[in-house]
Amino acid sequence: MQDGAPVFHLNPAGMLANRMIQYMVALKFVSLVPECRISNIHLPEWGIHHPAIDSPGPVALQRKEQHIELPRLAAEMQAGEIRRIDWLGEGMRMENFLPRERYRDVFRPPAGVHAGFGPEFLVCHVRAGEMLDGSAPNHPLVPADFYSDLAEQTGLQPVFIGQTTPNAYTVSLRERLPRAIFREPQDPVVDFETIRQSKNVVVGVSSFAWLAAWLGEADRIFMTVNGLFNPMQYGIVDLLPWGDPRYRFWLFPVNYAVPLRDHAEAHRRLAPYWRMLPQEVLRRQFAQAPRVERTLELMLSAYQESYYVSGNRDVSEALAAGFISCGTDHYKGWGYAECRFPFALDRGWYAAQYPMAAVARQPIPETGISRDSTGPGGTKAAGMLGFRGGRGGLARRAAKSEIGRRRRVVTADSGNRSGAAGVL
Repeated sequence: MQDGAPVFHLNPAGMLANRMIQYMVALKFVSLVPECRISNIHLPEWGIHHPAIDSPGPVALQRKEQHIELPRLAAEMQAGEIRRIDWLGEGMRMENFLPRERYRDVFRPPAGVHAGFGPEFLVCHVRAGEMLDGSAPNHPLVPADFYSDLAEQTGLQPVFIGQTTPNAYTVSLRERLPRAIFREPQDPVVDFETIRQSKNVVVGVSSFAWLAAWLGEADRIFMTVNGLFNPMQYGIVDLLPWGDPRYRFWLFPVNYAVPLRDHAEAHRRLAPYWRMLPQEVLRRQFAQAPRVERTLELMLSAYQESYYVSGNRDVSEALAAGFISCGTDHYKGWGYAECRFPFALDRGWYAAQYPMAAVARQPIPETGISRDSTGPGGTKAAGMLGFRGGRGGLARRAAKSEIGRRRRVVTADSGNRSGAAGVL
């Protein structure tokens, strides 16, 4: 199909929620350039069909994983400098979205799907399935003890939906929460509407659960600031809806997915360290966390070609297709900006050894005073990889042993768990 209007062309990737989010980004752009046409996205679950549009340039290729500069691109399109945007990315950042109310008529609940749970229930979506092998490092499973703690504190009846098929993880949920309701797996749209229509929702590490909860009308949303939702762990994603009174945030230490056989031990190490924080405290903590400068030169000094190519499927495919001459080219052009790891580091091992990573320096909500200690596991990962604090000897030595002969060092800070504050 050809059209004379400017075009925003998508290259959809991922599962249902990923594609919905990508469409939401396109709609945000069209709000800035109303004459622009959306190309190449199909969401039959919601009756959405935009065929591919073959249009002339000039073309702006956008390939960053999460960031896309919509206002700048809109200005360029309105000025006639570009006529087509070809976007391949996920776009999981709050600035990429319209206000959630604008999407209500876009993703209308299917007729006859009434699946929400009332105010006495706590709806918990289980993301397991393909995540059980630990291959998606920023998608760790949520510990059963967390759900148990939350159910006890709220007095609500837990209801588990989603990928509840029996495995070692779901068995641990059933054992830890014997009074919970476990619903058999349903069609994804039914699960989505269950979350969207329920009154109390837990958001684990899942863009599916996040999107359904954000678009929904829950009275309370208990969000785990964990894995890809934790900006200290995966800073290129920003899905924390600051200022939304429905949200209660639970900060987790930096931790990574592990194979199913190891999840019980990983969760045992995590158990003492998650805590609820008021929004303003958490936001201030992220804003004030000390950082070290991360430069391309610094990261290239530790770069490993074989690790980077083998560890990034899109890089190996681009190399095989002849689009790049080596992995270094990709890292310089895209990988560095996307905060990809250029060298081998067993992040799961590091997080397990130092479970207080990223929550070490904890302001005490009642006083605003920062409390530090050198309790077991009290470290915060940083240095080349992110955040830095003052007393980093133990973590620095651990990082040296992990990286081996590398010249660069991961520094760290220390801290222990402080009391949670806020209203559940």
